[in-house]
This record gives sequence, C-alpha cells and structure tokens, in this order.
Amino acid sequence: NRQANRLAHHLIILGIKPDDRVAICVERGVEMLIGVLGVLKAGAAYVPLDPAY
Repeated sequence: NRQANRLAHHLIILGIKPDDRVAICVERGVEMLIGVLGVLKAGAAYVPLDPAY
C-alpha cells in the first residue's frame, strides 16, 4: 500500500490526471499489483500490456 501511494504521488507530479490512461508492462506479480493500485489511486485508468508480446 505504501509503494502504491508513492507511485500514485509520483504519477500526479508527472502530470497524470483523472481519466488519463497509463500503460503497465510487467509480468504478473507484486510489481503489477503496485502499478495497478498506484494508477487507480492517482485517478487514472491502467492499460495492461503483455511483456511477452
């Protein structure tokens, strides 16, 4: 939760606004969960990308 909050704060500093889309390209695991939660906490939508593609 702390890492997701840090990511959300960083995304907001970078200019991510509500309803923006943020791509996430990582294998399934803790990193993906942190990414998804961070994006959602920033108010944006996440777009999952398959790293194997």
